[in-house]
Amino acid sequence: MDISEKKTNILLLIPCYNEEDNIEHILDHLHKVKQNLQKRTEINLRILVINDGSTDKTKEILECNNQKSDFTIINFKENKGYGYTLIRGFKYAKEMKFSWIISFDMDGQHEPKCLYKFIDQILENPPEQIISGSRYKNTDHYWQKPWKDRFLVNTIITGILNTLGLSITDAFCGLKAYECNAINDLDLETFGYELPIEIWIKSIKKGYKIFEKGVPVIYKDRDTICVLKNAEESFLFKKGEERIEQYIQLIESFLETPLKIKINVFESIFSNYFNRIDDINKYNFKKIQEEIFTQIRELLVD
Repeated sequence: MDISEKKTNILLLIPCYNEEDNIEHILDHLHKVKQNLQKRTEINLRILVINDGSTDKTKEILECNNQKSDFTIINFKENKGYGYTLIRGFKYAKEMKFSWIISFDMDGQHEPKCLYKFIDQILENPPEQIISGSRYKNTDHYWQKPWKDRFLVNTIITGILNTLGLSITDAFCGLKAYECNAINDLDLETFGYELPIEIWIKSIKKGYKIFEKGVPVIYKDRDTICVLKNAEESFLFKKGEERIEQYIQLIESFLETPLKIKINVFESIFSNYFNRIDDINKYNFKKIQEEIFTQIRELLVD
């Protein structure tokens, strides 16, 4: 691959699993974004789509929509997991000598036009190693209500991570930009959706600097996802308490030390808010988030 040394070389990395309903729409928008960015002489953007063993028509649709070779495709014969797919993409970027990677999901939860501001941030030559999207940074991007359990789990884990050295508002947004050498230097090994936990803990240990960019809250219909992907059995659809327990166990394993407070305390925080609050929306999410952050700081910080 001919990658110009005079430009900032950016790889747009898109994991993809059973997304036959979304691919054409997303690729059409990404094609327009790529065309617009080709007018800019300071960057070189390439797109890598990794098909993670899809069992629907994802592979065929990708190939049919790549007549102009807009993107590179890697097909896995079997499903390897979200984390594995990202790690494979990170290694590809290093091998091909890209300087930055932007991760982007094919499921419609990320807006292609958000890529412009991530690229602008990269071009400012920042000292950050990670530019992280946040759906909860401000109310301007709060277009949809989040699923209550996802929001509360995210807030609790984000609050714990902030006591360990981060200062973020959204631990699990998939739209991120990574400096290539920095992300590969973490030696990542988590193959599932829990990969962000490993990235954050190892980034804290490395002293990486993080910058958050606000992105819209976009969630697809939960019932539709369950029907299409059997998601009711997936990790993301387990009870909030179970996800919190698994995430905290991972945090402790990568810290190589237990947290000061037992897991059931954080599970109680989740249950309290889940049962007490009927709705989480743009008018109350900041207050709820700060209440939980404050409780966790009081528990974990001397």
